[in-house]
Amino acid sequence: MNIIPSGAPDVTPPVISAIASSTATSTATITWTTDEASNSQVNYGTTSAYGTTTTLDSTLTTSHSVNLTGLATSTLYHFRVRSADASSNLATSTDKTLTTTAALDTTAPVISAIAATSTASTITVTWTTDENSDSQVNYGTTTPYSSTTTLNSTLTTSHSVTITTLSPSTTYHFRVRSKDASSNLSVSGDQTTGTTATPTQPLR
Repeated sequence: MNIIPSGAPDVTPPVISAIASSTATSTATITWTTDEASNSQVNYGTTSAYGTTTTLDSTLTTSHSVNLTGLATSTLYHFRVRSADASSNLATSTDKTLTTTAALDTTAPVISAIAATSTASTITVTWTTDENSDSQVNYGTTTPYSSTTTLNSTLTTSHSVTITTLSPSTTYHFRVRSKDASSNLSVSGDQTTGTTATPTQPLR
């Protein structure tokens, strides 16, 4: 802490230390300490020219915290902190950087182009999604479905699942399921298709 001789003017700016930042998708919190009570302000922007300055917090303290709002997601920001003591001696930190986090994905995949091809004992179901996601099919001879295929966890936009050991000449109900990397799940409406008849063996 600065010690000022009695009667001498204070001409020494605060010493800034322990600068830290925490981020979210569109906000950041900047914290720092000073060795004497002083105010709090931050310059910030997407370049080291900054361009934006927070409203001055005139509360004199040694523990500082300033919130930045309205930031862009997944973006690198430059910032520097500023503190002036009761005698208006100003200290300004060197340039620092932070990066805001990516926006949370809350949108489920869009399923389209569902199709099915069959043999006497198998059905192959294909579909597409508008983003990478996994693949699974519910199926059975009625709804609600009695069986579910093993989850294919490979994330893709082109999906293909083959259902095996089915009965020939039988109508099956099915629906497709796709979940993206953020666990947003889409489930299609009910679809139907039929297996083919067992091929007739030629007479010998």
